[in-house]
Amino acid sequence: MTPDLRPRIQFGIWSDSPVAAEALQERLTEHGQQAVITNGDRDTLIECVVALTRDRPGTGQQAMLTSLANRATIMIAVETAAHSGGGWPRDVSLSWTGQNSDLTTLAADLMNLVRPTGLVFSRLPALLPTDSQPRADSREQLLEQLRGRVRPRVVPVSRALFDDLSGPGKAVSTLDYDLRRLARWTGHERSRSFVKLRLARPEDLTVSRTKPLSLDDVMSDPQTRPLVMLLGEPRSGKSVQLRYYDAHAAMRHIERQPDGPAVPLTFFVALADQPARPTISLDWLRQRWSAAVDVDRVWGFDQFLDDGGTVLLDGLNEGGLRGLEPEQWMSQWRDVIQELYERGAGKVVATCRTRDQAITMRVRDKAPTSVTILPLSREEIIAIATEHDVAMARRLAVALERDPLLVELYSSPVRLHAYLESGASWVATTSTRLFGAELSAAIVREWEQDNHHARLIPGALAGALETSARSNQDPWPTLGTIPLIRALGQLAKHLSLPVSPAGKAPLTMSPGDAGAFLARAIHRLDNSQVRPQDALETAKDLDILRLEGGKIRFVHPAMQHLFAAIGCTTEELVQLAFAEQERSQPAVGAPPSFAHHRYDELFQFAAQLTGVEVPDALLAVDPVLAARVFITIRGEAATETVRQRIITSLRDLLDTVFVPATRAGILAALGDLGWTLPSVGEGGQGATMFVPAKEWQLGKRHDPNSTHSERRTVALGGFRLSRFPVTNAEYAAFIKDGGYEDKSLWPFEGWIWRTRQRARERFVAAWRQRQVRLRQDHPAKTIHLLRTRAATPAEAAALVRFVTMSESEMYEYARALEEQPLAAPAFWHKKALRNPLQPVVGVSWFEANAFCAWLGRRLGAVVRLPSEDEWEAACLHSWDLTGTEQIGEPEQPGFGNTADLNWPATTPIGAFATRTQARRYLAVEMRGNIFEWVFDYYAAGDHGRRILKGGSWLHESWRAHPAYRGRGDVEAQNEDVGFRYVITEGPT
Repeated sequence: MTPDLRPRIQFGIWSDSPVAAEALQERLTEHGQQAVITNGDRDTLIECVVALTRDRPGTGQQAMLTSLANRATIMIAVETAAHSGGGWPRDVSLSWTGQNSDLTTLAADLMNLVRPTGLVFSRLPALLPTDSQPRADSREQLLEQLRGRVRPRVVPVSRALFDDLSGPGKAVSTLDYDLRRLARWTGHERSRSFVKLRLARPEDLTVSRTKPLSLDDVMSDPQTRPLVMLLGEPRSGKSVQLRYYDAHAAMRHIERQPDGPAVPLTFFVALADQPARPTISLDWLRQRWSAAVDVDRVWGFDQFLDDGGTVLLDGLNEGGLRGLEPEQWMSQWRDVIQELYERGAGKVVATCRTRDQAITMRVRDKAPTSVTILPLSREEIIAIATEHDVAMARRLAVALERDPLLVELYSSPVRLHAYLESGASWVATTSTRLFGAELSAAIVREWEQDNHHARLIPGALAGALETSARSNQDPWPTLGTIPLIRALGQLAKHLSLPVSPAGKAPLTMSPGDAGAFLARAIHRLDNSQVRPQDALETAKDLDILRLEGGKIRFVHPAMQHLFAAIGCTTEELVQLAFAEQERSQPAVGAPPSFAHHRYDELFQFAAQLTGVEVPDALLAVDPVLAARVFITIRGEAATETVRQRIITSLRDLLDTVFVPATRAGILAALGDLGWTLPSVGEGGQGATMFVPAKEWQLGKRHDPNSTHSERRTVALGGFRLSRFPVTNAEYAAFIKDGGYEDKSLWPFEGWIWRTRQRARERFVAAWRQRQVRLRQDHPAKTIHLLRTRAATPAEAAALVRFVTMSESEMYEYARALEEQPLAAPAFWHKKALRNPLQPVVGVSWFEANAFCAWLGRRLGAVVRLPSEDEWEAACLHSWDLTGTEQIGEPEQPGFGNTADLNWPATTPIGAFATRTQARRYLAVEMRGNIFEWVFDYYAAGDHGRRILKGGSWLHESWRAHPAYRGRGDVEAQNEDVGFRYVITEGPT
């Protein structure tokens, strides 16, 4: 396939009403969008084609729309209710009344839909089953269309061919294997919405919104290592990404040229398909391969590996529910992965929950390449919701504006999908309300279709659920009275919980046993006789259970945990928490947050269903778990009395426990509960440390290439330093108080930087230099990048766009930058760094100074950054030392959060405090965790660089020596840089 590098227009409008088309074009243009009216006669490519129709398109018009769809990235149908659902390809369907007065709102919906999604991935053709001609009736005809000069967006195929390719049959050739994977992706439920998720390398998370990665980008990078770990939070879309890459690889294999480079095949394996008592081995993978490929007519699994095939393993965190310790499960799979490479595999991609990496998955003595799926942003949530239902998207947009905390709830694709599928006229505020709304909608739908399921769901209750949906009431009081729902709770508990302490959970059950289990449970609940088959089929029709591989399982782990929470009593939850606490936890690589717990979601669902009873009962067993569960309860149910009890229990623990990993979990829980460290702004005791006047032996033996300050004796007067780096909670008060809008707080150069007054000149000057260099070897360089796969087609197109961009266009882009002055630190919204008790990071030297000026104004004192001498002296004093020579070399890691510990983020303040530091109110964590700005220039005359002290979680422990001198540009906003301050006058 030849990449099409022609310039693109954002919106192209086709309509059967010229007046409506012109009106919509005008609305979009007023909002700064590129919009043209198209009839298919333009050579310019269009990102988004909007088909605005009042009547159903005729045969000729449908052919035109199919042609337009193949030239666009997104195809949106805007139809009237009376003439919707035409047989032509579209990605999204929106509705309108046919009145031009609705076009202003429609334009806003289109921008919400398209703007945040962008051109994230290369397009995959959609196979459109149809009875109309022209279409592909055979594999040969389909391949001919897929191999065209420009990759098609949509390929019409006969229904018989589509059913054959997407069915359960085995592939009989390599191309048949490719076509089957492409067809199955086309039919994947969430393929269109959730494939737009952003991927980022852990070290590159800040730019991921503007420079997103696809898994294909990662795999094409020559720096990518043999093992790729795709990480993300539960239900973040990891499986969808892996399935998309599998289909994308199939398409590239179809398109390969006979004389072109070889394209390795891929093989997707869901590890959740393993039995409850799995045998983790290469033989099991061979069995899965044999179920997908006719090995007698194609080749076996060993040949696939020998040819450099890529294996896609979905769910390396599946061991916990099977009663295997994470270390045991992952160690065994690491051995299998090693064996895959020994037999010739080119690469292995494995998905895993971020916090479930119990061991380092090294292969060939190399750490893996890790990429992370970011949660959905607010804009992406609204875009996906708009794609599904415009009215729901508008309600959701209002709710997210009123309560920003809801963004985290809906940032999970599975939870967002549950809400959208429910069709609710209100916005749920907890996970249980989300799934309850979806289940209620399914029950009402079944009754409306006269599927009464042998009276397992009484009509009166179906009516009550419909009423509660209309009135925005919690559906669970009604759902909880339905015997089938309660019986499913018993089944989920049986499948989820280990049959013995630290044992295995069954996970699945045969259809006969599952039906009988439900029938018995219903009989115990209301003494009614139910046929096992009726109970099982009803649960399947409600999309709660599914048949997979001959076994019955819940449709999703989240659904299973929800029903298990329904089935468990509070006493059973306490016993489960106690048993889990007895399980051994990995001592190395523990994250600086909550301890690992395989039943977190179950406890949280239980708390949302029953209120504070659950966290209150858990308090005696595990206060950190109690806190984690409590914060998932919203509204009046989360009583202040229970919150204070949990805080008191955690504070008592904090006074007696001095193991950093344990303290990190306690402090993270306290931060989420709203507890704060002593603050000088609030007169809190222990907020500052007094450093006495004396002579200090500072620095380290110096040589010309040293990165340490020189050895020196310095006499300093007494001064007071903040014991803790400035936390997120403290910095949030600065933002809320208008710190970024008050010019008087900022140094002159800092205000120019914050308001980006020079952004245009700097940006355009840098652009001119780069454009001149690039033009010297364009387009040969672009072609070389594509042929060597050093750049994806999307990246090459962006490069061409950059080279050919006019100076006026670049000035317009720079002007847009100027309109977005800084209003928060970098990384301010990165979840791993957002606990209120973690140190604020991503702050420039300018921002640190502005905070000090703001705090000084509040205190009526002089507050400033420490000098380098003051910082080194305070660091020594915090360790009860008077000279740096008293620090032994080399030091053993563990005195602070440095890269040697391999923790994935900063720790909450005080995690590494010693007993002496806590008892004597000495400063904590001046070595490790974050680098800290000081006032001094890094070198004489270099006003653009200042000194950084203390080391960080991203750097080796030797950089945490008090004498080490880091350097930072005053404008830099790094994710491991924060600050603390000195008070020289005013209150002590």
